[in-house]
Amino acid sequence: MYDLRVVVDEVRGFCDLPMEVGDYFEIRRGKILIPDGKYVCLWALQSIMPILPLKERKIAEENDWVPNTAKIACPDPAGMVIYRIIQLGEEQSNEIDRILVKPESCNGCGTCEQLCSEKHHDNISRIRVGRINGQNMPTICRQCGTAPCVHACSYDALKRDENTKAIVILEERCKSCGDCIQSCPFSAMILNPKTGKPLICDLCGGDPVCIKNCPTGAIAYGRGNKNSR
Repeated sequence: MYDLRVVVDEVRGFCDLPMEVGDYFEIRRGKILIPDGKYVCLWALQSIMPILPLKERKIAEENDWVPNTAKIACPDPAGMVIYRIIQLGEEQSNEIDRILVKPESCNGCGTCEQLCSEKHHDNISRIRVGRINGQNMPTICRQCGTAPCVHACSYDALKRDENTKAIVILEERCKSCGDCIQSCPFSAMILNPKTGKPLICDLCGGDPVCIKNCPTGAIAYGRGNKNSR
């Protein structure tokens, strides 16, 4: 996906806000970012918004009009402010390497559970394999790009490790409230019965044993896509 910058390219009429040539806002990881002290016209924004999610994505179809459309006009005929949408390049933060699960490939052997528990000093597996809707399903932290657990924690006890990119728990800050566990869309976090603190995949320090030893490739590590769950 692309980051976007939306820039005032021309002012052909009279804008009473006023918007000026060079004013801009950006779209980064789905967030609208406006420079301090600046603003964006609400009426113009309503016309621009529908195309922004399309311009964030690569489109391979040659006959599609979206890749060749860069300018949009404010709907006020008196103002005629012309905005240019600029793709800033590949946006990486929403497509970081993360755990990918292919339940259709899982044979339920439990190798991942065994190796995970052996890897960690508490002998508790961070991954669980069970039957969900009649299908084998490895349940493990996916290392989400925008991690709900991090945002749900009121005590700043979760962060992303700068080196491994895994979500890690700062146990000295954790109050065992369970908000992170409730927020996980994959039900991957559990409480450690020995400490009462949440357990989460730490990617084995950057070299996950479950992925290295899965006999069917049901667990992988790489760029997420719409087909990975």
